[in-house]
Amino acid sequence: MEEGQKVRIGGIKFSEELVQVTVARKSSEDSSIYQLLHLIAERNINIPFLCHSVITKTPESIFCVDRSDLGRIQQILNFSSFQNKHISIIPSVGTLTLFPHRNCFKLLGLVISFFGRYGYPIHSLSTSISAIALNTDYFMLNIIAENLQQILDLPENHAPFRQDFLVTQIQH
Repeated sequence: MEEGQKVRIGGIKFSEELVQVTVARKSSEDSSIYQLLHLIAERNINIPFLCHSVITKTPESIFCVDRSDLGRIQQILNFSSFQNKHISIIPSVGTLTLFPHRNCFKLLGLVISFFGRYGYPIHSLSTSISAIALNTDYFMLNIIAENLQQILDLPENHAPFRQDFLVTQIQH
């Protein structure tokens, strides 16, 4: 990419404030994460972000829930079967989702370099053919989006999209 040339994308979306939970497992055969996800589902807690990593010897599962569910997640994690697990919680993250508009490979490297150059934290990252979603500090979403305009060409009159509604599960 030439100096000063921006990458065109389809848009940016912000999540609501979330809590990120990382569960390190002893091995890839450790199925406790499935028990944990089952307990979360039983309590009708939505998981808007979920990814698993098996790159290291200690596989990790990372998920996010709405900030208002922090207390309920902590109650679930206090069950004895999860007390021996290495669990970390980041109480205030936001998911910044970029829609690549046919520039996926170029965009991913550019965004990771951008975050490194500015010292913005990436707590977790997930990609698909249609989006790049990364979790960073919630209070930094606006400034990150503003600075991303140095390297990204957004659609005309685009402002980062924020969800105006919260989806909740109802129990039958």
